[in-house]
Amino acid sequence: MEEVKNLNWPVYKDKMLIVGNKSSQVAVCTLWTKKEVVGQMLDLETVAVIGNLYSPKKGISFLVRNILANPNIRYLIVCGLDNSKSGQVLIDFSNNGFREVKNKENKFLYWQIVSKTESRIDSEISKEALELFRKKVKIIDLRNERSFKKIQEVINSLDQNLPLLSCEPLIFPEAKKEEVNSFPAEDSVHTIRGEKIAETWLKILDHILRFGKTDQTSYQNQQKEIIDIVSVITGEDPENLFIPEWLPNDSEHMKEYAPTVLSAFCPEGAAYTYGSRMRSHFGVDQVQVIIDEIKREKYSRRAVISLLDPKIDACSKNPPCLNHCWFRVQENKLHLIATLRSNDMFDAWPENALVLRLLQNIVFKEIVQSYPEIKLGNLVIHSLSAHIYDDSWEEAKNIVEKHHNSVFPRANLEHDTRGNFIIKVENDKIVVEHYSSDEILLNSYNSKKARSIYLEMSRNGAVSIISHAMYIGTELQKAEMALENNLIYTQDESIILK
Repeated sequence: MEEVKNLNWPVYKDKMLIVGNKSSQVAVCTLWTKKEVVGQMLDLETVAVIGNLYSPKKGISFLVRNILANPNIRYLIVCGLDNSKSGQVLIDFSNNGFREVKNKENKFLYWQIVSKTESRIDSEISKEALELFRKKVKIIDLRNERSFKKIQEVINSLDQNLPLLSCEPLIFPEAKKEEVNSFPAEDSVHTIRGEKIAETWLKILDHILRFGKTDQTSYQNQQKEIIDIVSVITGEDPENLFIPEWLPNDSEHMKEYAPTVLSAFCPEGAAYTYGSRMRSHFGVDQVQVIIDEIKREKYSRRAVISLLDPKIDACSKNPPCLNHCWFRVQENKLHLIATLRSNDMFDAWPENALVLRLLQNIVFKEIVQSYPEIKLGNLVIHSLSAHIYDDSWEEAKNIVEKHHNSVFPRANLEHDTRGNFIIKVENDKIVVEHYSSDEILLNSYNSKKARSIYLEMSRNGAVSIISHAMYIGTELQKAEMALENNLIYTQDESIILK
């Protein structure tokens, strides 16, 4: 076998890979099973590299680039848990090929593997190189093999004296990433509200693209991040989840994902699942404990679920992102407040939010048997590191541009939970009456000047939605103009001559 020596390789994401013998003709992709576990069980002299592949939309480009950059590699072992179908996509790449994907302006965007699962490969990698990969890199499917000994036996049986993939390493330009302008904003704690999870997600994407701080990550890429986005979902029906086609997860994915959070089920090879941490890891079913606690004491503040295990997670590079769930009954509504230390708001937030709503409903259906008056309350999610990775910026921007206006056709139709305002001119003054949503008069403001009224309203925190505040400011200015010029003011109408 010819050999390419002294490779400065891996070229991409080297800190996220386990490098063995660079002259080996075997690469190992462990999918969702931790590469460190597999690396401890295999002979590193027999493999060139071991790495995970979590996303069929983000990770395959780096996998393909690294293999093309090392012409020694002629085999790709695919093993481990295939939670996102990224392994199946690799098999489909070998069997079915790929195609060009273009946008409505016929502008080339990326390569897409012919598969039931959506995937992406950078357009900068040439068609000829991808065909070379398909023809000369043999993908060996060992996803159903749980014995590392047998995986090693397969590796040992391979002929590692095949000709080089190419005469020299194939290196392609980096994928172009469109920088998104960032506007100044508060350093932490941004609140975003919506009735449905899908609409809230659109608001979150738009918000991070506008106000997120661009920074490096430990994954050798960039992110736009806001520290602590508090998302509040007020009306998602857990019995009929709204999952439009533009969400990154479909109904089939949710059927597979939900048991890993709602039950103690933990697939073989997985370090943990959220469900196993909540239901069995600490030797107690914490979900049942908090149900029993609320049944015993309706207004308890002790209905807490913890997922972090300090003995394991203090030194772990992959502790659970979901750390804490707190259930609370207030005014006969069951609220769930969840805390995630780190949250990929593009790919992971929707599925997290949907399954947390299902968890909230499980608790609700149990306690409503004791308290029939209870209603399902808000789902509140604290995403402490709320981020979008750079390889999702363009897609996030496109989704917001395509769907934001159709989902939010009129910003002034948003309901302000802090109340409504009647504005009028009486007795040579501007009068503003503040009413609750059930039409109870809460406060009254009056002055000849709009400024004094809106400053007092601001001190009182009377408005919670920016568009509502702007509307009130416009109406107050109209009322002042009418008062000063002896005109007739009527709310929501043009001022006219007397």
